[in-house]
Amino acid sequence: MSLSLTGYFSRTARLLTLKQQRQLLPFCRKYSSTPGAATSASIEQPQKTWDTAHAKNPAFAIERELPLPRSRKREVGIFVAVAIVTWGLGSIIAFNYQRMTSTPVTAALFTARHNEQVLQELGSQLNFTSSFPWISGDISHLKGFVDVEFDVVGNKGIVGHLVLKSRRTGKQNGEWHTAEFYVRMPDGRKLDCNI
Repeated sequence: MSLSLTGYFSRTARLLTLKQQRQLLPFCRKYSSTPGAATSASIEQPQKTWDTAHAKNPAFAIERELPLPRSRKREVGIFVAVAIVTWGLGSIIAFNYQRMTSTPVTAALFTARHNEQVLQELGSQLNFTSSFPWISGDISHLKGFVDVEFDVVGNKGIVGHLVLKSRRTGKQNGEWHTAEFYVRMPDGRKLDCNI
């Protein structure tokens, strides 16, 4: 009887706190056949292992549900979309400015500005329709072609559409040949600007 109670108290002592073990110590000594045997077993302090830390209602733990992690997919998606749009608009503006300030465009505008037919139809002071016009087409000195179109206006207030298409024969030191160079009027007439 005393041995079975000692084993029971020893197993129970492992699940109790240190304060509860001290309260049960006199009771264990009373019913133990060997006084020193139950004392060391019953006073043994339980180790804080993974199992005891996750046992139900331990004295050193608080049971509660962890909050769900906040999803940031929406913020990341908005940031990526804004970055792509900003990068795209910046690239378009940069390439358009490069075409506007290129040598073929400035030379074509200068030549049309001094053309007699253009002067009669559009007037003097021929220039772009705005301070930052849209230059459609493409220019590639490496591949050897110029294909641009843009609107021009003179002091008469009539808007014309200048078209310039040129190709280079041979390699980089080859000659340029103008295929088309004219100003299209609003009624569809083409004013030839070739020299």
